[in-house]
Amino acid sequence: MLGSKPRTGLLLLGALLAALPGCEDADVFIPLPDQSGPAGVLDGTVTYSGPRPCTKDGRVVGAAIVLGFDTRLLPPPEGLGTSAASLDVIPGDELFGGLGAALDLTNDGALRCPAPDDPPVTVSATWRLSPLPAGTYQVRAFYDHDGDFDPIFSIANLPTRGDVAGGAIENAAEALGGAAPRYREIALAAPIPATGARVGGIAVTLGLPLPLERPIFHVAEVLAPPDGVEEGPGEVVMASDFQLETFSPTNPDGTEASLLRLRLAAGVPEEEIASAAKPPISLPVGGEPAPTLTYARQDVNGDGAIDGDDHVPDSALLPALFPIAVFAKQSADDPLVSQAAPAVLLQGLTIYDDLLTTATLGAEPLNEPRDSALVGVRPAALCMRPTEPERGGVLVVSHAKDKEGNDIIAEQDRVEEALARQFGRPIEIVYGCLPEGRYALNLIYGTGQAWTVPNEAGVCAPSEAAPSPDVCGARPRLASQDMVLRIGPPDDPAYCAEHPTPALCLP
Repeated sequence: MLGSKPRTGLLLLGALLAALPGCEDADVFIPLPDQSGPAGVLDGTVTYSGPRPCTKDGRVVGAAIVLGFDTRLLPPPEGLGTSAASLDVIPGDELFGGLGAALDLTNDGALRCPAPDDPPVTVSATWRLSPLPAGTYQVRAFYDHDGDFDPIFSIANLPTRGDVAGGAIENAAEALGGAAPRYREIALAAPIPATGARVGGIAVTLGLPLPLERPIFHVAEVLAPPDGVEEGPGEVVMASDFQLETFSPTNPDGTEASLLRLRLAAGVPEEEIASAAKPPISLPVGGEPAPTLTYARQDVNGDGAIDGDDHVPDSALLPALFPIAVFAKQSADDPLVSQAAPAVLLQGLTIYDDLLTTATLGAEPLNEPRDSALVGVRPAALCMRPTEPERGGVLVVSHAKDKEGNDIIAEQDRVEEALARQFGRPIEIVYGCLPEGRYALNLIYGTGQAWTVPNEAGVCAPSEAAPSPDVCGARPRLASQDMVLRIGPPDDPAYCAEHPTPALCLP
């Protein structure tokens, strides 16, 4: 996980551990009159240790955001969740109110922020998540340092650079030192009694400053193989029966050329920067430093070491890299909502320069910012119902072999085992045509910071008039933020008749 530098983490560690409240306690919760039946509550104390907040117009900028996630619907990169089960917002004025004169609350319209070498502060406040159904939850949180969080819009619903992350973490000391956090799993047992249920005393710590902006991107270049792919306005179309020309470890150049690849450039195109940087879109583009996309190695098995075991599921030769690229099938009713039942994902392959260079990276952690990232599209879709793990899942691969007769998956049992570990359910590999439809493009960092295209900056809401292609109502429209991958009809319908899309992949 990308977090604070080790030195900063150690400075914050003592203050955080000293401020932690006691263990959680079981209690009961009587639902409020406006709630429909028995419900559960999680509550506790959030302790922040980090930079003093900015102030403006006599108020503290930002707020602490506490989110509860059903463990079956964790956010990426750990899971397939797209929203929290519950959210609490603790305003900065409340969290930092005890600092008194240490806050500069001059009411003159100027933004006042601490100097980089100012000492950290430690403050606490209470939080509460409700109403919650029975289940098992993780609590994650961050302090929105610049006040740009908005849970309604995907372009503003995740932490950005300078925000301070954390949660209900079991290994707080190790996490502050740079290790991946282990979030506590907190159970609200079923059935919830008529009086409701409460688990209190849950300690949430915030102490991991995020060094990166979200991985904002646009599709700068489409590198398509000769057959099976077409490019159109606002979309790249891949046939549902797409077959790789070459897929062989002895021919990395030919294998790479056989993949549909997308060059994803950081930020937005130059002609959109002025519109993107100003309200109401307000993206961090156009200034210094310039937007980048940061490559890093994934610690796939979570052992704290980057080595040869940290590879992609389908090949031990290729290391797994951030940013993770995922193409998520969209709802037929809303261009900005992912299909939930079932969830259908095409996992992209993050490529560092080229496949040969990627395969020879070694154990270095990278953490290298670049102006673009290269992503290959695997002709394979993972289908599952996230809240029904007992139903398992299916990885549908368009063809068992490439056009030269090489196996696409040489060790099927090993790949199924790796996917089962990753998604917490049995996964069966089948060969057939990919689920047709529109797929959103997602880039995800190890911190959980992510960016999705299409998004609200590029898609007009139904209530917004669109008098021209670059306008949505009274705001500019960014065409670069309205791009999809579409899995289209097969080039050979007879193949799909013999190898249909699995039933588990269909709504």
